[in-house]
Amino acid sequence: MLQSALLLTTLSQADIAFILIGGMAAVAQGATYVTADLDICYQRRPQNYQRLSHALHPFKPRLRGAPVDLPFVLDAATLRAGLNFRPRSWDRPL
Repeated sequence: MLQSALLLTTLSQADIAFILIGGMAAVAQGATYVTADLDICYQRRPQNYQRLSHALHPFKPRLRGAPVDLPFVLDAATLRAGLNFRPRSWDRPL
């Protein structure tokens, strides 16, 4: 299940430079759009990669569209590569 408030709070408290984009950004601006994901664009700087990887660790992120059992480590090098991730908890039905 999407935990957008918890994710956004976690990112903010970890002092991560990011912006909210996509459907949730539209909802935050008053749109009646329904979305079940959270899209962010993070600042591509080494310090931000470290903060982001540490902040997201408790959410057990994985590669989007990859098999659930595929080994995956979210670290600064992975973030530098700019792949798409999703918290493992989002795999459960809403």
